[in-house]
Amino acid sequence: MAEEISGTTNEYPMCPICIETIKVPRTLTCLHTFCQHCLSSYIETSDYKLGDEPCFNCPVCQRPTYPPADESNDPKDWASLFPQNTALLVLLGADKAKVDCLCDPCTPEKRSIIAMGLCVECREYLCEGCINSHKRVRAVKSHRVLSMHDISKNPDAITHLNVSSNCTIHTDKQIEYFCKDHKTVCCVKCSIIDHRSCSELVDLKTNAKSALEEDPRDVIEILTRIEGYLMSYMQRNKSNINRLETQTNEIVSSIKNVRAQINELFDTIENEVKQKGRHLYEEEFLKLNDMNQKCQSQLTAVQGSRQLLDAILRLGNETQVFLTARQIKMQLTNYWEQIVKKYKAIETKEITLTLHESLKTLMSLAADQLATFQTKINVDTLCLDGIFRTPTLDSVIETKCPNRGSTPWYIGSMWLPNGSILLSDYMNDKCCLYSPEQTHLADLTVKDPGNMCFVGDNKVAVSLKKEKKIQFLTCTATITPTRSFTTRYYCGGIAALSEDKLVISGYNDSGNQNYYWSILNTQGKEEYYHEINQKGGRYTFLGVNESKTRLYMSCYYINTVYCFGLDGQVHFVYTNEKLKGPMGIGVDRDNYVYVAGCALNNIHQLLPDGNLIQIITTGIPNKPCTLTFNKSSNIFLLTNEGDMSHKCHMYVLK
Repeated sequence: MAEEISGTTNEYPMCPICIETIKVPRTLTCLHTFCQHCLSSYIETSDYKLGDEPCFNCPVCQRPTYPPADESNDPKDWASLFPQNTALLVLLGADKAKVDCLCDPCTPEKRSIIAMGLCVECREYLCEGCINSHKRVRAVKSHRVLSMHDISKNPDAITHLNVSSNCTIHTDKQIEYFCKDHKTVCCVKCSIIDHRSCSELVDLKTNAKSALEEDPRDVIEILTRIEGYLMSYMQRNKSNINRLETQTNEIVSSIKNVRAQINELFDTIENEVKQKGRHLYEEEFLKLNDMNQKCQSQLTAVQGSRQLLDAILRLGNETQVFLTARQIKMQLTNYWEQIVKKYKAIETKEITLTLHESLKTLMSLAADQLATFQTKINVDTLCLDGIFRTPTLDSVIETKCPNRGSTPWYIGSMWLPNGSILLSDYMNDKCCLYSPEQTHLADLTVKDPGNMCFVGDNKVAVSLKKEKKIQFLTCTATITPTRSFTTRYYCGGIAALSEDKLVISGYNDSGNQNYYWSILNTQGKEEYYHEINQKGGRYTFLGVNESKTRLYMSCYYINTVYCFGLDGQVHFVYTNEKLKGPMGIGVDRDNYVYVAGCALNNIHQLLPDGNLIQIITTGIPNKPCTLTFNKSSNIFLLTNEGDMSHKCHMYVLK
């Protein structure tokens, strides 16, 4: 069992309906608790059922809920008929500003009177009048009544209360027994009527602990995991909303750009049409005007000849008439030839604009044909297995100490595809290879080896921290060094994004000492560099998710885990008072993140969005260092800092 769990995010319990601190808490038979006012409003607006068995569905679990008997059978009163959550009221009573408790006996009578005290035996909140009546009635005058002032000063008063609920069948009786045969609780009447022949009936007043089927801390742990899952689910939905908003804004922006481009296109067309139309007009105008001018000259000559002959006929002698008529008659042939040649037909000219078919089609289409919206649905199933998974120790392998060497300290480890295990021994400058059966195969001396990652085809990349190098090894039954390249800064963490792309991390040891990570190809060319405004130290570890889109970086000296996108965007920053000296970091097939907390001997299991699922302490060795997953079987390997006996171990958990 994980022995450490995360705390709740809210100091006071919240009503699932109004999402605020619960006021006048009423608990349904399914044990879900709500504000009385919220529950009443919900019932009135829900599809409740009236009749012989009036009921409504619980707002949370949707189970049919039958209100306690009431003569009026009015849904408006149902909420007030359910029992108040006494334990919760006492907790809330620690802050008077947070809650006002109503008098229980007065509430059914439609009187909302603030309670002044709590009867321990009756488990009812009482106003001043009801407290006085309690003191006078012989049957209850011996009951203990705690004032609200005493409760607010001493929240631990809850330990003195009988917090069991009333029987759902005999509402005037308290639950006193648990029937193990039927796995149910019951009152004394139920025990006589329905459970008389049952083999084991546990008296909750004297032996409630034996009725528990699981440790309540286990239940709290599971609730914490579910809480983390729901928070992750809500965060995914929030991310969806933000992404949809961004996409919608981008669509609006893109259509504005399209409109601007179309306007620019039509402006160009209009200008070209104006220019070409004017040019054609002017060209044809000059031609037709020239023809008119020539025709006008011919017309003037003809009119002159006619006027001359007309004048000679009126004023001249016969000889003048003869000579003038003869001369003009000779001109007639020229005039006629000109008419026949130039003026026998008139060309009617037109300037037209023909639109391209594509432009006609564009103008004829409706808006919904030109631009269509559609919703693409990608189903992202959130795996539940990882949430309810508590790793257990499968095997422990003792590793050999090199002859006359120091106690091994493995700060790099990995599973090879064939099941072999490769370790980097920082203390003895060695890389050590173990078979799938976990027997020692080979060693290779490598100066100052650090983290490592698989890059394909039996090849492994190892960071040489102080050397500022990345060394490539070929691992079969032996370890063979191949090529290497240098890095510009001190490097520690290393992970593979593909067969030809790596990401490394460390700190800027020639400048401001800040942490950094960078993406390089396997030839050593840096493609992206990201620096964190946080002074760094020697130990950083890297992990990547299955899709190689998120980078997880643990920083030992500042007790922090970062999650980045490959563009440098920070997705989350994880810190926890129980996380000291984070080292190895691994991601399983379901994208759940595991971080080895070296200083406090634990592992932090996180959801993909950084919410804590659990802190694992059981089965974890002293000072866990590296953590790496075998993705084919989803088991993982831990190494730890060696002890004074010069022994160091590998731990396989699944």
